[in-house]
Amino acid sequence: MHPLVTRSLDRLIIRMAANAMAESEPHEPHAAEAVALLACPDFFCDAARAPVDLQFVSDNHFQFRSAVATPWEKNNLVRGRFFTCAARWQNFPTVIHLHGWNDEIGYQWRLPFVARCLARHRVNSVVLELPYHLQRRPDTPGAINNFISQDLWRMVEATRQSISDTRAMVKWITSASSQPVGLWGTSLGGWLSGLIIGHEPELNFAVLTTPVTQLEKVINELAFCAPIRRSYAKSNLSLAKLNLDTHRPQLPIENVLIQEAEQDLFVPKECIENLWHEWKQPEIWRLRHGHISLLTSIPLMLRTVRWIAKKSHSEN
Repeated sequence: MHPLVTRSLDRLIIRMAANAMAESEPHEPHAAEAVALLACPDFFCDAARAPVDLQFVSDNHFQFRSAVATPWEKNNLVRGRFFTCAARWQNFPTVIHLHGWNDEIGYQWRLPFVARCLARHRVNSVVLELPYHLQRRPDTPGAINNFISQDLWRMVEATRQSISDTRAMVKWITSASSQPVGLWGTSLGGWLSGLIIGHEPELNFAVLTTPVTQLEKVINELAFCAPIRRSYAKSNLSLAKLNLDTHRPQLPIENVLIQEAEQDLFVPKECIENLWHEWKQPEIWRLRHGHISLLTSIPLMLRTVRWIAKKSHSEN
């Protein structure tokens, strides 16, 4: 797409997000608590277990209780949808989808479309709701209701909760099926996927679409992160532990796909290129898109579906 179009779209969404964040309720930074939590030896949830209480509440909708407890009950209930490709879904590969920040439209429309396409290639799809999104967004007065907030402690905790919830889902799938399991994450979900594949040995493949490679850079540069930036600048918290280039995938590097948007104003292509080098050059698709326009590209979705089908079925 033409850079004028893609960059204008990125600028529009960044401006809208900045306006929304400026109107959000202020919160204390709790920097000391954030430092202590990030220093936890089990921050990446290496002791994750399959949830024993996972239940289907209607059709393909499921829920289970998160192993990471926050003060808000709505956020502690992990919700998602399971799009199976056959009655005996256990006989086929599964991909877990992690959406982007505040990407409710993607969760409601884009990911179900992708899941149906994957089903035609005999691949199951699990679509998870990330903490502080969709039905997990608290609505009580004074509650944190956004994954990114001035409260550094809750933001770091949301990261850990996302990792824990996703790894628990991986364990649940692998306890029921011996077929390959992978991740497909976009933007915020791509960043989380990058962290998870550095610690979860039971994953077989992963797609990272415009992943946030360096959280500190996003906080320091993007307009909608201004409230977080003020809290972060006054703290002694370092988020370097959450940069993707400090981790290495545990799955075969040939089963990792990175998708770079060359005109991205959220995640500069230089950051993606650096990650690509640090990870010993996995497959990368350099695409003439911006951060937002990439999400609307049906040809890219279908191409990615074919890549996942090929990788997941070749593992059998």
